[in-house]
Amino acid sequence: MAVLAVNLDDVPLTRVSQFIVGWCRAAFAQSHVIGQLAIGGMSSASAPNRRLFAELAIRLQWLLDLPKENRPEAVDEILEVAREAKHGTHKHLRDMGWDVELDPTEMDAFVLAGANGQIKNQARKFAAAAHATEVKNGPVFAMWREDSFLAHPTGPLAGEYAPAIDNKVLGSGLPSVVDLDLDGHRHISMLVIVTACSLLKNEGVGDAAVNRLSSAFFSS
Repeated sequence: MAVLAVNLDDVPLTRVSQFIVGWCRAAFAQSHVIGQLAIGGMSSASAPNRRLFAELAIRLQWLLDLPKENRPEAVDEILEVAREAKHGTHKHLRDMGWDVELDPTEMDAFVLAGANGQIKNQARKFAAAAHATEVKNGPVFAMWREDSFLAHPTGPLAGEYAPAIDNKVLGSGLPSVVDLDLDGHRHISMLVIVTACSLLKNEGVGDAAVNRLSSAFFSS
């Protein structure tokens, strides 16, 4: 929670700095939930939180590995995906018979640079972003992939909670948790904070703000 409490109102607003700080805070919000569920003996239910936590860690690493001049177009492409999804959601609702009013004027007036080629693909596809990082975080990607099966209504999710016994009757179970002692989680948390701080410094944010963020993590 220490990282979430850090005041960063002296960080100049750009779309890139907003993504860096926002993703960092989101990661530590998920970290808190993962820890609380572990304390409560419910780690098996934290797959959606672990999945988002892992994805945020690699996304920050991906952003850091991009040339500085390409970061604005990368985050703009991610915003464009969200805009497309918003339009798509309302189309689906209308097709389902729900009369939903949507005035897209303000949303569509927001000018985005967008991206082309590899950066566009990486912004839209998480696996492409994971492959693009200079240091390949295979274990974190594997964790994300496994937790993805448990964060959606999939066959593996059904099988974990209702395992077959002798192919005759249904038993009762819970999804297994690889990182039960959260040792790996702590290492990924360190990756998140170090990457976020490196990004902020690389974007020209002053040492005072960056040091507050890093000190909150390493002093807690």
